[in-house]
Amino acid sequence: MNWHYSEDRKHIELEQPPKQHKLLTGTRFASCLGLNPYSSPFQIWCECTKLVTPPYEETMYTTAGRIIEPLQREYVSKTFPNIKGPEEYFGNAYEMYRWNFFDDKFKPYGGLWDAVSTKSNGKDIAMVVEFKTANSAAKWVDGPPIYYLMQGALYAKMLGLDKVLFVASFLSPMDYAHPEEFVPNETNTTMIVKKLKDIVLEVDGEYLSFDELYDKGLDFWNNYILTGISPEFDEKLDKEYLDIIRASKPSNDNDLTTMCVEAIKIAKEIKSLEISSGIKVKKDELKVLEDAIKKVMIDSNLDRCDKYKLKRDVKLKFNEKALEKDNKALYNKYCEESISYTLSKDLKEEKENE
Repeated sequence: MNWHYSEDRKHIELEQPPKQHKLLTGTRFASCLGLNPYSSPFQIWCECTKLVTPPYEETMYTTAGRIIEPLQREYVSKTFPNIKGPEEYFGNAYEMYRWNFFDDKFKPYGGLWDAVSTKSNGKDIAMVVEFKTANSAAKWVDGPPIYYLMQGALYAKMLGLDKVLFVASFLSPMDYAHPEEFVPNETNTTMIVKKLKDIVLEVDGEYLSFDELYDKGLDFWNNYILTGISPEFDEKLDKEYLDIIRASKPSNDNDLTTMCVEAIKIAKEIKSLEISSGIKVKKDELKVLEDAIKKVMIDSNLDRCDKYKLKRDVKLKFNEKALEKDNKALYNKYCEESISYTLSKDLKEEKENE
């Protein structure tokens, strides 16, 4: 997928808006509004546009959650009637819904709830149920963490419901080691019912109801996903995604020159700054730019760009392993070339022609 930096170098722009997208699921909902400390709007943009697809990695936490969920479902069934997982609820039609349990009319929203509580007919859904596991109850003292709250609430809204049940089990290290032996009870498992009308969250200085948060998510979709222009990225928070993106070259040919001009500008600002809290931020920004400049120049076999010069040092490298198999008389035979690069810049002002 072809891309380039925006003019201010704070956004990624696709050459063409994507024709296919990944859904804005419950797990992405809070993140797209900046309400998840573990993920960012930029990362959700990358995933929904399919520019970056992080590989799924099974961990002891995901393994424990998967094994314990059926045990939680059985435990909750003692309090709430007709608790059904997706396979039981959809029955023979499960394969049709396994990647998205919602009607296409809700797009771009979609996703997969953990379970539902149905009415006596076993068909009409009365409440969405979300199962979670955690290693500490501290984050649940005031209710479900925001990113879980918005996930369950989104699914409830799409089903036309006004509440969602959260079931959280708090695991010890031994529970993670042997999740199959975990037994949910009143001590290690809590059940919390949240009503959508009670959800009010702060986004960008505004306090929004859940309906407004829902609309805010649609704004995110229209402004970023459909246009192919990303939200502003953060070099530290979004590093994993940016590294993957930058492994392919930007599509605009003049991007290297743009980077060089911008880097020289920042370098001059640093040179003129007094010692202050802002100088570290500038230096960090310059380092990111210069690392990118150096990589592009190496990949493109360039010696100069604007005021940057790339110096190549070629040295002989002693190959000890090869020598171990032979003798000292053959020393020169096993010498190899090693190339290192040094990037320099010229900050001197050019004199105008008289």
